[in-house]
Amino acid sequence: MQKQLHLILYLSLLFTGITSAETIKVGIVDYPPHINFIKNIEQDKAYRYVERVLKGVYANVSFVRYSPEDGIKEMEKGSIDLLFPLTLANNDFRHLSKPLFRMVPGLCFKKENFIPILSATKRIKGLTIGVLPGTPVLPIVIAAGADLQILSKSRSLTQGIEMLLEEQYQAFYHPNPMEVYHYKNPLSKVLACSKFLGYPSGVYIAVKEDMEDKTYQAIDRAFSRALEINSYEQYFWKSN
Repeated sequence: MQKQLHLILYLSLLFTGITSAETIKVGIVDYPPHINFIKNIEQDKAYRYVERVLKGVYANVSFVRYSPEDGIKEMEKGSIDLLFPLTLANNDFRHLSKPLFRMVPGLCFKKENFIPILSATKRIKGLTIGVLPGTPVLPIVIAAGADLQILSKSRSLTQGIEMLLEEQYQAFYHPNPMEVYHYKNPLSKVLACSKFLGYPSGVYIAVKEDMEDKTYQAIDRAFSRALEINSYEQYFWKSN
């Protein structure tokens, strides 16, 4: 993992030129499993990836934690330079040209209640579905007549999954269920997840509206090159 991080830093230095002595202020929001405020975020993969790339452009990088709502307010005020992770479904902020990663939303079930194909949305009509607060839900799910239960802000992803297993609801909406349903996760023995194929969305790094073009281009170039050579998705899965 350390070699991958050094490679990312080297790439950002190689493709941006001289490192600026200025400080860039970065807003960061809770986005498990990529960013998890319950843990030390300096160990989170998205934090480490973004920090290493930015350090190839700026000598000083300052991260500030925000709730999604407060982070958006700070971006609107222009008091921070960047904000991540952010889906475009939430807003229309200016952002880097390439997403940090892509995800396909879906539903997770207890295995005995599994619905493998979600394109026939009539099967989810009337289902009680748990949703983490702040998670954008596909319009087709809402139109299908599902009973969406928004969890309280104190509920983490782990607690949400526990509520599913306790059958407090019949399905759990996840913006990228393959982060839960994979062979490295012991929960895959009791869960089964399906994706809404054809509905991918990008997770971006937003930039403040009045950022100078020269600054934007330097940051965008650094991330574009890093993502081409060693994408965040590759880094996330290989370093697990």
